[in-house]
Amino acid sequence: MEMFRLVAAIAAVAMLSSCQRIAHTADDYRYSGPPVVGDVVFFHLLSDPEGLNPYTSNDNTASTLNRLVFDALLEQNPKTLELEPSIARTLPEVSPDHLTYTFHLRSNVWFSDSVPLTARDVVFSFKAVKNPFLLEAAALRNYYDDVADVRALDDTTVVIVMTKPYFLAMYFLGDLRILPKHVLDPDGLTDRYSLTEVNDPRLAKQNPAIEQFARWFSRSELRREPRYLIGSGPYVFREWKTGQRVVLVRNKRAWETPLWWRCAYPDAIVGVVINDRAAALSALKTEEVDFVDAIPPAFYDEQLDTARLVYLRKDKYEQSVYTYIGWNLRNPIFKDRRVRQALSHFANRDQWIETLLRGYAQPIEGPIYRNRPEYDSTLPAYRYDPARAIELLSEAGWKDRDGDGVLDNILDGKLTPFEFSLSFNAGNEIRENIAILFATELRRYGIVCRVQKLEWSVFLRQLSEHQFDAYIGAWVNDNIPSDPYQLWHSSQADNHGSNYVGFRNHIADQLIERNRVEFDPAVRLQLMRQFQRIVHDEAPYTFLWTPEILTAYNRRLFNVHFYSVRPPYAIPQWFIPPHLQHHIVP
Repeated sequence: MEMFRLVAAIAAVAMLSSCQRIAHTADDYRYSGPPVVGDVVFFHLLSDPEGLNPYTSNDNTASTLNRLVFDALLEQNPKTLELEPSIARTLPEVSPDHLTYTFHLRSNVWFSDSVPLTARDVVFSFKAVKNPFLLEAAALRNYYDDVADVRALDDTTVVIVMTKPYFLAMYFLGDLRILPKHVLDPDGLTDRYSLTEVNDPRLAKQNPAIEQFARWFSRSELRREPRYLIGSGPYVFREWKTGQRVVLVRNKRAWETPLWWRCAYPDAIVGVVINDRAAALSALKTEEVDFVDAIPPAFYDEQLDTARLVYLRKDKYEQSVYTYIGWNLRNPIFKDRRVRQALSHFANRDQWIETLLRGYAQPIEGPIYRNRPEYDSTLPAYRYDPARAIELLSEAGWKDRDGDGVLDNILDGKLTPFEFSLSFNAGNEIRENIAILFATELRRYGIVCRVQKLEWSVFLRQLSEHQFDAYIGAWVNDNIPSDPYQLWHSSQADNHGSNYVGFRNHIADQLIERNRVEFDPAVRLQLMRQFQRIVHDEAPYTFLWTPEILTAYNRRLFNVHFYSVRPPYAIPQWFIPPHLQHHIVP
């Protein structure tokens, strides 16, 4: 009977639009009792995740979901920002030279298929993420480049040895989601190679098991089929219907975690895929979804009258995210930094904040979260200044030589018109409006900018394969001391790394590398200030803003809080009082 009710609740999301909404008054949303288990939380997803394997799927949607399924050795407390033991029963023992980390695991942790999680799964997980032939894991793998060896001394003791110190080693060693070896390495391929081999490209090519495992692990079904995506977390991945929903159900075999934010109250969490934010807001109003994040400001101000819609609550929070326009430095048009600087001067950022974002954003000038101490608030803004932009373009050789109204230049011996495509992901109205306004502005000054709207998976693939001219994107920075290696080091400009624009600067690389081995926060602060000045001058991005994230949710959800970590909310902590659990279908 219980399983029937759960299936019926999940099916209800498709039925509610044709049903009469249950009428409630403000008094119906009063509750002072303790948290309770039950019901289903339906939350909006703008797009399908790239996948649910935490090593081969790098988008924010995937991260939000897979962190509910897979545990890590340590977790960051969303309130205090401190690391706390999770699978590990204590913080690791660290050698004085910061090269050896010894983790002692809890003995009562098991996967959702009832198989115990042991040190062997930890070793397997590091061997998997460090496999050099697993190209999809490149963005994550860079945080583990300096891991020299991982050894299981027994079922509950893991020793991790680094080749050199890394000031964030405890964060990232502790944050790796632990995967089940018995499910994802049934043939024992990772037993046939060592960390020494994967760390040496020459040795890696000599051992066929390394590439064989990467081919197996890269298969699409390992990203989306429940039989492979088995974790030890508070929820179990049950179903994924592309373009419709992703269903997680409460893990009834879950071990008793001491982490308060991992307590699982909803029986199920369903991500409802709606590619249009206006449609998502309509679904919130008709109670087809309980929670919608990143609401466009105009919708937030004009379409959410909570005095009338008494069953809804509006909220907002600032996350460690920034929006930007990225310029592909591999494209000859964008190779000259004066061109990139000019394009930044054409961006009427202050006006966009007022008109598109209704003032719900703060302008930023660099790639570090603006509330971190490392952020350099003294960087001068690239103000909207078409006259300065035209001057910079002229210095770089751009002018209308053939009188057709489009600027051109001699690049690689050919007359090249200033034409490019600016891409963004479909369903993101803010980015679409930025693209349209920017393209209109540029056309006034002889630059042809073609607006290109792409489905999310296509958008991500083009970025990863560098098949773009320019794009509008956003990065979420974890609220921890800054390490810009993944996005800005030259090594990450190839092999599906996250340095999509191909930024390469020798001095910036040195600053990033020094930052990684420096344990004095004051010295790191100075290194990061120098790094930001280089990025600001080179202008590989046009930095736009850190937005306030506008959200709304059904008031039947209790215990909803927002944090400055990723993800910025703990859905397992949300609960629905018994008298509001109306998604159970008899």
